[in-house]
Amino acid sequence: MSREITTEILAKAIDTTKDVVQTKDDKVTLVIQNQDIEYQILNKAASDKDNQLNAMAIAPIVNGQPDYNNVAVVYAGTNMHNETGANGFGTAGGAFTGGLSGEYNDAQAFLKETYDKVAKHNGTITDVAGFSQSGGYMMKMAGEHGKEMGFQTTSFDDWGRDQFGTLTDDQLKWLKNNPDLLTRYQNDSWADWSGRDHKYGNVSSISGIGEHNTLAKYFDGDTLNLDRLAKDGIFAPGMTKAQVELAAKNWAKKNGDGKFWTGDDAEAKARVKEYLKLYGTYRIPDLEELKNLRKKLKKSGGGLSKNEEIYLDNSEALFAVTTASQTMKDGLSEVITIYQEAMIEAMQVWSEGLQHARSIGTELNESEITEALASVGATESSIVTEPTTFYKEQIAKAKQLGESFDSLVSEIKAGIDKLVQSDKELSSQLF
Repeated sequence: MSREITTEILAKAIDTTKDVVQTKDDKVTLVIQNQDIEYQILNKAASDKDNQLNAMAIAPIVNGQPDYNNVAVVYAGTNMHNETGANGFGTAGGAFTGGLSGEYNDAQAFLKETYDKVAKHNGTITDVAGFSQSGGYMMKMAGEHGKEMGFQTTSFDDWGRDQFGTLTDDQLKWLKNNPDLLTRYQNDSWADWSGRDHKYGNVSSISGIGEHNTLAKYFDGDTLNLDRLAKDGIFAPGMTKAQVELAAKNWAKKNGDGKFWTGDDAEAKARVKEYLKLYGTYRIPDLEELKNLRKKLKKSGGGLSKNEEIYLDNSEALFAVTTASQTMKDGLSEVITIYQEAMIEAMQVWSEGLQHARSIGTELNESEITEALASVGATESSIVTEPTTFYKEQIAKAKQLGESFDSLVSEIKAGIDKLVQSDKELSSQLF
C-alpha cells in the first residue's frame, strides 16, 4: 500500500479526531482499503472548556518510524453541546455571516506548530483537511498557508458563507490559478444553507446523500467509489449511464412519494433528468477502465466468456466512436455557426443594397430598380437565394453526419444494455 496520504485517509482521520485527541494515544489505527493501518500522531489539539479546536497531525509508519515526508493535518467539525470542551456554535455563526470562523486563529497556530515540528525532521506537510466549520476555513488555509507551504487542501461539506471574501486579492488570484490545490466535496445537506459558494477550487457536488458527513465510507484511495454511491442512491460527478440509472432507481425506492400511481419507475426517470441537469452528461468508461475490467473478468472465471468478450469489444468500440463523435461535432458546430451567420449576412447585403439603390433612383419604380441591379449581376437570387440554399444543404449534411454518429452510438449502447440484461452473471460482476 502507498505511504502517501489519500482522501480516504483524510476523511477517516477526521471522523476519529474528536475521540482520539482526548486520549493519550500517540498512534491511531484507520481502516484503509479494508486493512487496519497504523499512523503516528505527531501533534494534536484537544478541546476543553476554553477551547473548541480538535485537530491532529498524522504520518504513516514505515519500518517502525513516522514518515515525515507524508504528514497530514486534519481538523474535526464543529464541537457540539454534548461533546467535550467548548461548543463551536458561536464561531460557526460568524462564518454564516461571511466572515472567518473564530476557530481559524487557533487552527493556523496549530498548523504552524506542526510545521515547526515536522521541519526539525526535514519533513513536509503534504495535506491539510477540514470538515463542516473547519472545512469552510480551508479556503483561507489554502490561500494563506498552502500557497507558501505547498500542501494540498481538502474540505468536506464545508460550512460558511462566501468564504472567498476572507481572502486577500493575491490569495484569491492564486486560488483561481490553482483550483486543483483546493478540493471541495459538497453534500446536499443542511451545510448548503450556510450560503457557501460552489465556484472556487475543484468542487464535487454530491446529490442524494442528504447527510452532513465526510463521505468516508465511499472513498477508495483518492477516488469516490461510484458503484458504492449508486447502490445507495447517490449521485456524484463522472457516473456512467448505468450508474446513474442504478442510483436513480435506488433513490426512488428510499425517497419516493409513496403514491402507487406515481411509481418508482417514473420517479427514477425524473431523478435521471436531475442528474443530467446537475452534471451535464454521462461518462463513457475510458480504455484504462475497460482494461482493468477485462483483467477482473478474466480473473473471476479463469478466462472470458463469449458474452464478456462481446461486452468488452462493444465498450471499446463505444469509447472510440463517442470520442470521434465529440471531436467531429465540435468542428461541425463551428461550421454550422459560420453558415448561419453567412445566411444572415447575405440577407443584410441584399437589403442594404436595395435600400441604397432606392435612395439613388428616386424616380424609378420598384421593378425598374431591380432590373437596374440585375443588369450588373446583383439579383436577390444570386445574393440571397442561391447562397442560402447552399448553406442550408451544408447544414443539413453536417447534422446528418452528426446523427449518423449518434445512431451508431445508440446501436452500440443498445447492444451492450441488451447483453447485460440477458446475462445475469455478467451483470453481477459489472454492478
